[in-house]
Amino acid sequence: MADWRDAAEYAPLLEADRSIFAWEWLRRDPCYRAAAELARGDSRSPDKDLRPEQWGLHVFEPHNLAAPCARPMWSSQVHDLVLAAAAEPADDPADAFDLPRLGSLAKLIEGEAGEHVLISDGLRATRLDVRAGTLTRGPVRLLYRLSGMRSAEKPLLTLRRLIWFCRSTCFSAALHHVDTRAHRFVLMLRAYDAIRSGVTQREIASALLSKEAEEGRWRVQAPTLRSRAQRLVKAARFMAEGGYSSLLASRSAGSFMLP
Repeated sequence: MADWRDAAEYAPLLEADRSIFAWEWLRRDPCYRAAAELARGDSRSPDKDLRPEQWGLHVFEPHNLAAPCARPMWSSQVHDLVLAAAAEPADDPADAFDLPRLGSLAKLIEGEAGEHVLISDGLRATRLDVRAGTLTRGPVRLLYRLSGMRSAEKPLLTLRRLIWFCRSTCFSAALHHVDTRAHRFVLMLRAYDAIRSGVTQREIASALLSKEAEEGRWRVQAPTLRSRAQRLVKAARFMAEGGYSSLLASRSAGSFMLP
């Protein structure tokens, strides 16, 4: 893991999608780490029944890969920004989707229910599930599966992101806006890494919030700072215990709450 005292090691996350923050929490989960190692054959654990779906992934992503190197493939069961589509032969090249053209930015996984596609630079991501047809036999015409009113809102955002990316081969800053809580999310990650390293709440407060915590009687002289440190640590523990799954439920992003 990163050195929690070094802000520069976490700085790239300030521009990350929430799905990337969710990965940063998952890769810190001891149970996931053990399962991912088993999947790579690095563990002697006798349990062969662990599946990536238990953590909302289509395949295990190595836990030692941090953003922006990691490419976690979240399933539509946990991530509501997944666009469903079908693929058919393209008649008009100008209207076609050509996966190989995206190069290393695209990742495809074949599953029982079709093909799962991730388009990502490691900080921003777009997810597509192809439930009929295939993307592996040349350019295709995509038929998007949208339904309802409210339930269509998030997949429609993904469609807009996909169209922009395919036209420009870059992610739209307007459609992948910087999360307003990114700084807070980074502080929580750093606080959790600090907790795991065994430091005191005072050290966390001093390094992440204010040097005022270095005073001898900081709990008495700076009660507001003490309260902030307590809330930060509580929020970090909440996220580590599964709260990070809320980051993938973007329908509630506007009302996302932490302890």
